[in-house]
Parts: sequence; C-alpha cells; structure tokens
Amino acid sequence: MAGQDNYEIQVYGADTVEPHTTMVEFHTNFTVNGSKTVVDGVQLTNHAIHETIEITQGFNDWFETGFYIFTSARSGDGWDWVGDHIRPRFRVPPKWHWPVGVSLSNEIGYQRTLLAGYMDLGDAPDRRQEAGTLVSFVQSHR
Repeated sequence: MAGQDNYEIQVYGADTVEPHTTMVEFHTNFTVNGSKTVVDGVQLTNHAIHETIEITQGFNDWFETGFYIFTSARSGDGWDWVGDHIRPRFRVPPKWHWPVGVSLSNEIGYQRTLLAGYMDLGDAPDRRQEAGTLVSFVQSHR
C-alpha cells in the first residue's frame, strides 16, 4: 500500500482539553504490509506493532499541549523507543463567539534514525541525520 503510514493519523476538532485537566490516550497500530527489508539502515515495518502514548494538558480555554511517546515492536526485534513529539495548540476562545471553531497546532519531534522510516519522512537525505530526525508538522483545524 503506497500511501500507508505506520502510525496513527489524527484529525483534531477545534476544542481543546479543559483548563487544568490532563488527558491520557493510548494508540495502537499494526502494519499489515510494510517494508520487508532494511533500507538505508531503517528497520523493517512489516507486521510491526506501534504503540503511542499521548498526554495532553489543558492550560486555559484557548491553549493545550500534547506530548507523544512512540514505540515499535516486531517479533525477533523486541520493543524500541522510536521518538517523541510535542504539539502545542491554540484555538479561538469560546468568548469570541465565532460561528466556527478554529485552532492551529504545530507538532515537533525527535525520531531515532534507525526507525526514521516508520513515520513517513520521505527520501530526502537531509531529513535523516546521524543523531536522529527532527520532524515538524503544521496543522490548522476548522
């Protein structure tokens, strides 16, 4: 499957976590048909289980921050820490009375080079570094 991503993809609504509240989620993905050979030192993804812990803290009625811990396990390879992401998100506060909900988030993270291909970073050589890979996603929500 050419468009397959090996980790959870999530589309967020405009709401944020309530102020002074922490939300914890656990995401599980299984890659049915992934890479079967090591490519450029990146481990196989075929039949890999990916577990993600997401911890999100609401700070006020217009700001939250999410933190993600990514792991991967394959039979014979054991369990690996893949990397971490942090996702601050701002939204238009309810007191502004907009007719639609609007929020903006930016996800930034680190990923071990050995497992860099697991998160669809593309083939650009400058996106894979010896110490790991920094990933940034910009999302807007309506």
